[in-house]
Amino acid sequence: MTDARQRSPGRWIHWLVTAMVFVALYAWMTRGNASPLMGEQAPDLTLAVAAGASPDGPAEVRLSELRGQVVVLDFWASWCQACRRTTPILNDLHQEFASDGARFYAINVEPIDRQRIEAAHAAFGTEFPSLHDRSGVVQRRYAIDMLPTVVVVGRDGIIRWASTGVPSKTRLRSAIDEALN
Repeated sequence: MTDARQRSPGRWIHWLVTAMVFVALYAWMTRGNASPLMGEQAPDLTLAVAAGASPDGPAEVRLSELRGQVVVLDFWASWCQACRRTTPILNDLHQEFASDGARFYAINVEPIDRQRIEAAHAAFGTEFPSLHDRSGVVQRRYAIDMLPTVVVVGRDGIIRWASTGVPSKTRLRSAIDEALN
């Protein structure tokens, strides 16, 4: 019995260290500052609306014309399963913040035709417009090297928050709320 008690503290320390490593890894993976452009002026973009356009909406979107509004950009691809899991989070926040003036745009970064974007947009269930960065120019300007990447641009045109992978809904909500206020 003495042997079991002497080994027991070692086991607890092992499990505690393991748990701390997993918590640190999770915190690093969901850190929400995944862009070298954080705090910088968002590069301007002009992209065609490829899917999800409203009947009275524009045929293309130019970021500089949205100054004064918070803009959430979701860089995605049709093959990206994490992008598919990001969509419900963004749909919920789109509904929550639309009346506050936040604008949401998905940006497809594949060199594919419009019909494939429309099909993926519908399959993902995206409730806001998808733009098309066919050439990858905007993806390079925003230094996007992992999908999905979500970027929050403040009313002043400054990148306020960015995250790669499926974003934390709570952290993204906070980032949008801070950018609006």
